[in-house]
Amino acid sequence: GILKSQKKQYQAMRKYREDEKVAKIFEWAQEKEDLVELIDSLFPYKLSGYDKGGRPILYEDLGSIPASRFAKLVTREQNHKHHTMFMENLMRKLLEASKKEKRPIFQTTVVVDMGGSSMESRHFVPYFKDMSQQDEQNYPEIVNAVFVVNSPWVFPYLYGLVKHFIDPNTREKVRVYSSGYEKELLKEIDVKTLNIKYGGENNEELPTVRGVKMKNRDEEMTSKNVAARDSLEVVNACEDKKGGKFEWVFKLDDLDIDFKVEWKGAKDKNPKTLIDESRITQHSGEYVAKGIGELKITFNNTYSYLTSKDVNYAVIYNSMEKLKAQADIERRQEKQAKKAEKEARKLAKKKEKKNKN
Repeated sequence: GILKSQKKQYQAMRKYREDEKVAKIFEWAQEKEDLVELIDSLFPYKLSGYDKGGRPILYEDLGSIPASRFAKLVTREQNHKHHTMFMENLMRKLLEASKKEKRPIFQTTVVVDMGGSSMESRHFVPYFKDMSQQDEQNYPEIVNAVFVVNSPWVFPYLYGLVKHFIDPNTREKVRVYSSGYEKELLKEIDVKTLNIKYGGENNEELPTVRGVKMKNRDEEMTSKNVAARDSLEVVNACEDKKGGKFEWVFKLDDLDIDFKVEWKGAKDKNPKTLIDESRITQHSGEYVAKGIGELKITFNNTYSYLTSKDVNYAVIYNSMEKLKAQADIERRQEKQAKKAEKEARKLAKKKEKKNKN
């Protein structure tokens, strides 16, 4: 019975690797560089060091994930692919550990920081479900121990939503701490290896939510020549139902050109003129679209009979969801900074009082 079950699981894993094109997952990551960067910026994790048994240590800061924004920016299919990439990278790390220890190493020790999580974190449950099922089916028994630290009041509720997705063997390895976890971690991880954030001496910086990378006008600058008696049209689409923000900038080193900006919504019969200026040398501006449509910018040089113009310009677009996510992250960071400052002042006063006594 056991042999039959193992054969079935192996066949399922083979099928998964073929269907998911796992052999080409790192090529996918290169092609989807912007998506990978987006997920990494919202979901902080890092493989860093090895525990006392030679197993790789994985740190995950799940509590800081802006879950509702994550759910609007990243589809489950996209996260599924990203998780496949991560797991294949972990498999490489396990191979390195096996070579280093000169014995098979097939598990990892995980430190999950839930500090900062709230009811909002429930929006991450569908992603967690998919990743758990993916691991159970295709990377079984890969976990040595899971230390859930800085567990807040809401954690029992959140764990209740996801625990039935987790393999029973893995559930037995989960240990939850609201505080006082340092001694337990040090039983598994050497003090010089454990990150300083969790009671060790390793001061390597762990990733945090960096925020959503926005397109920058200065980084997108390009140059085009507009011939005499000709014009250049630049069209950018907004395909998001909730809209987004366009930004533009242009400059001529010398001479001038006619400049026009138009917006045509998906339901509009005719475009709406936003900017219409004659013979200018530079301009910058922005337009917030409230739905699907196209922004058209025209550099008109038809009035010039002999002279062509070199136009340096950039037009960028950021979706409304990205803008809102970034605003949320900045608010969180500001709140965390104020909290840290308050705790530092409190600690300083306590130290000062102790020294006086």
